Amino acid sequence: MFPNIPPPQQQSTEERKLCQLYKSLGDHQRETLLAFAAFLSEKQTTSEIVEPEAILQYPLLIEVTDNESVVKGIKRLKSSYFMIEDENLLHEVSALMSEHIMKGVSAKEIIPRVEVVFKKFYQQYKDEFAKEHQGIE
Repeated sequence: MFPNIPPPQQQSTEERKLCQLYKSLGDHQRETLLAFAAFLSEKQTTSEIVEPEAILQYPLLIEVTDNESVVKGIKRLKSSYFMIEDENLLHEVSALMSEHIMKGVSAKEIIPRVEVVFKKFYQQYKDEFAKEHQGIE
């Protein structure tokens, strides 16, 4: 019935159960089961072969608005540099935000410094990408 299937005494529990289920099905259901098994087998083989291509992400720079607050500036830069992980930025950006709030440093002074932080982490992202994907860009 099944080509290359060992005798029942050499089958695993799952194989024996699958054979029992197959035998309990009608002809149409058996065809459906075999088609589904073929689909799963093909999908597994295909997914093992195909690897997604790594693509270097570029920032989508958003224009600065007039009288931009530090919070809005950070949100703008986070949207522009979407590829940078939040945990990378947290320490430095929060220190700058604290300077703005606690020491009264103006938004016009803080926002350019926040931009420098984002640019620095973007450069690190590009350097890491180049190391991991040498020759791919």
